Amino acid sequence: MKYGSIGQNMTYSYSKIIHEALGAYPYELRSLEPEELNELLQNRDFSGLSVTIPYKKTVIPYCDHLSQLAAEIGAVNCLYFDENHELHGTNTDYTGFLYAIDTAGISVRGKKVVILGNGATCQTIKKAVTDRGASELVIASRKAAAPTEMTVGSCNCLMVNYEDLSDHADAEIVINATPVGMYPGVSDRLIDLRAFPCCKGVFDVIYNPYYTALVKQAVDLNISFASGLSMLVAQATAAAGYFTGKGSFYEKENERIISMLKREFVQNN
Repeated sequence: MKYGSIGQNMTYSYSKIIHEALGAYPYELRSLEPEELNELLQNRDFSGLSVTIPYKKTVIPYCDHLSQLAAEIGAVNCLYFDENHELHGTNTDYTGFLYAIDTAGISVRGKKVVILGNGATCQTIKKAVTDRGASELVIASRKAAAPTEMTVGSCNCLMVNYEDLSDHADAEIVINATPVGMYPGVSDRLIDLRAFPCCKGVFDVIYNPYYTALVKQAVDLNISFASGLSMLVAQATAAAGYFTGKGSFYEKENERIISMLKREFVQNN
């Protein structure tokens, strides 16, 4: 394998379609067990890899160089080599998320942001929204027994359970960073947006269906939304730039590929 995506279950991945739509290289999907991952990374018989669940932390010790961004997030989703064949790890999910909200016209600067879920995706989004100047951050987690305060950059952050979200009805941005709403539970959503009358923007990390139950409600309430599809495509084209050494060259293909996949997802749902 020269270029490809690795994870524990790649059955439903669209990464091959996205990367090969760039016309730059063939791309493989490979489902790996932990011992297979170790062998692949030790042998280094590849040119560039995208990394997905559950290996975004696992790959870090194999890197010769870790970007500051990946170190701060604590997750790597892109592996590539330099001219000396030294392995670099970085995070392009961050780039993908910011592309998604920027193209949707959603600004977090000076706003109170609620993130649903505290998994790996939340760590990336938390870094992105605090870098963009969110004034307050509330993270909802089923594991939170009681509200816990912390500081993330210059942003005040509070970890709460879902029952306590009623105390944060003044949130202006709502972000779903959980799998709730994906197939087959397409009618599921964690919250009712009507409980957040100040909400001006919604992001759902789920990309298929395109119109998740949360996004559908945002549309009904005339709230701006960004889809996980934009994040998925933009993180892939950013990774392609690292693989090929072309930087942001492939970003211009984002909207073409997003439109192609959106048509497919909407037709199938």
